[in-house]
Amino acid sequence: MADLFNDPDDYSSEEGVEAPPKPLWAKILGNAVKIIFWTLIILMNALLLWRLFSSGNPSELKAVTPNPELKAAYSAFLAEKEAGQTGGKDLFAAHQQENSRTNITDEDADAETGFPGNYGYFALTDQVLFPTAGQAQVIFRYNLSTLDHLAEDYSLSGRPDPGEDWYDVTLRVETNDGKTLRISPSEAVSAKKNRYCFRRLSFEGIPDLSGVTSVYFDIYYTGDVNYLDRPYGKLCIYSSAYDLDEYRLSSRDRKALQ
Repeated sequence: MADLFNDPDDYSSEEGVEAPPKPLWAKILGNAVKIIFWTLIILMNALLLWRLFSSGNPSELKAVTPNPELKAAYSAFLAEKEAGQTGGKDLFAAHQQENSRTNITDEDADAETGFPGNYGYFALTDQVLFPTAGQAQVIFRYNLSTLDHLAEDYSLSGRPDPGEDWYDVTLRVETNDGKTLRISPSEAVSAKKNRYCFRRLSFEGIPDLSGVTSVYFDIYYTGDVNYLDRPYGKLCIYSSAYDLDEYRLSSRDRKALQ
């Protein structure tokens, strides 16, 4: 009786009955779909890898800058370490906060700067604080497309020349007693990589962090620099509300400082 309900055109692999072979057009279509699918997967992964490596720091900006002040502080530490006067500390005091804390959100940008949300305009891809040297070293990065936003935000007649520097950058140190200290970079080294511009900057004269509530990296358009006004962009490199992570000097760093 069950056979009465079976379509005579249906085939089953049961009882030795084989399904009819697929037509040639179906095989070609199936192979084409597979090729397109895997090609898209490979291209997407290649694009992700390219963006990852293209936005990384240029090789010439990876080492800590061995300026005289930092070298003097490191030499003093080594002398104290040899004399057993470092209080058991075996590492040169250097700290950093996670990069994820450096960018501010669109909402913060609107409230703090008055400009359209500049989240993603700028980034600090590396930042290290050296308390014993009263120094900070950071790597500042922005995409060339940022200049299009700059032209739009300031109603400029055209896109600024990417070969020039259009951003004034300083550290703004907020202290426990309500004072504000503005520090300009003592050193600056520029580099480019693909569509990104980089600047490694050193800042001197940072007070003892025990008396500091926060340190901001302020960014102004060079055609509109007024430190009494809100900055065009703001990145936080230190906040007493967060724990600092120990930064271990690499062998390359230590060699450069000796």
